[in-house]
Amino acid sequence: MQTTARARRKAPLSLPPDIAGLLARFGLDLPGLLTDSNPKLEKGAALARPAILHHLPARSLAAAIDPGNGSPVAPRGYLPELLELAEREGLTAAARAHHGCPWGTAACIAGCLNWAGHGGLSPKVAAARGRRTLALLADPAAYGRAVLWAACRQWAAAQRDGLPLALRLRGTDDTAWHRLRFDLSPAEAIALGRRFGVTVAPGQAVTIAEALAPMAAAGSLHLYEYSKAGLGGPLGLEAQRAAGFDITASFAADRPTACRDGLAAVAAGFRLAVPVALPKGAPIPSRLTISTGAAGFVTVPTVDGDLTDHRWADPHGVAVILRTKRSRGAGPAADPFSLAPIAEPQALADGTVTLHW
Repeated sequence: MQTTARARRKAPLSLPPDIAGLLARFGLDLPGLLTDSNPKLEKGAALARPAILHHLPARSLAAAIDPGNGSPVAPRGYLPELLELAEREGLTAAARAHHGCPWGTAACIAGCLNWAGHGGLSPKVAAARGRRTLALLADPAAYGRAVLWAACRQWAAAQRDGLPLALRLRGTDDTAWHRLRFDLSPAEAIALGRRFGVTVAPGQAVTIAEALAPMAAAGSLHLYEYSKAGLGGPLGLEAQRAAGFDITASFAADRPTACRDGLAAVAAGFRLAVPVALPKGAPIPSRLTISTGAAGFVTVPTVDGDLTDHRWADPHGVAVILRTKRSRGAGPAADPFSLAPIAEPQALADGTVTLHW
């Protein structure tokens, strides 16, 4: 007899032992691994059920286990429980070396949205993101499968709502999920299907995008990300796109190659996310021009990135205007991260950007 959706929901959740053990070691559970509700995500609730994965960004894990870190913003400061956990698991060296945002610029890291909203108020939120990051470092393959199970759980909830799932794994860092591989056995794929009604693709050394490809092909799943990576190379935007992710390139105004990188991303067909220090409620510009003497210029239309986080629903080749959010503890070091809300050309290191109203 075919298992009904109601029976699946009521059945006890039996995780593979290695996944259950990893989550237990780091004080995690499957329902809390992905975030499915915050003000930005809720704005797009009519398009898809959102789910997002949050880790500690940049070198924040190293800062969190540093007893000498006396940040006046508690979530950015020393978190004793993370140091204790890292020491217990033999991960202190890995935690100190970890950089979750290898392409982050100084202003981007200073003004990171990890510290906006609830993330900037509660050390408990930072600690939870730190535990996830430590679990990733401890066993990337088992952690990747844990995220797969969590994604399948969210997909089943989306199906009950009659919606696709929109899944974003680089919520507050730039981990190379298109390169993280794990073995997914036929038996585990069957177990996922029985529990959540999903069809996943088993295999050796698969990525999460490859495992979820049947649902993506059917239109019931959208994998999307923002990334500050360059265009080429195994970690670049083109490689991420080829691996099955819908990618929006993030414009880094304080990068020495900001304009050249922006032109290259647009020419390759990517959207470009551009933070602008617009007052709340102010209209966004209708167009954006990037110009550099060596590579020419381009003018693209804009979309309002604050209406929803579902970038996969936006056309390609546009500038996604994001109003700068308050990152607690950022200070003036974060100012170069955003363009000014003016109509005159703004000089950057290798060219100019002009906003048109």
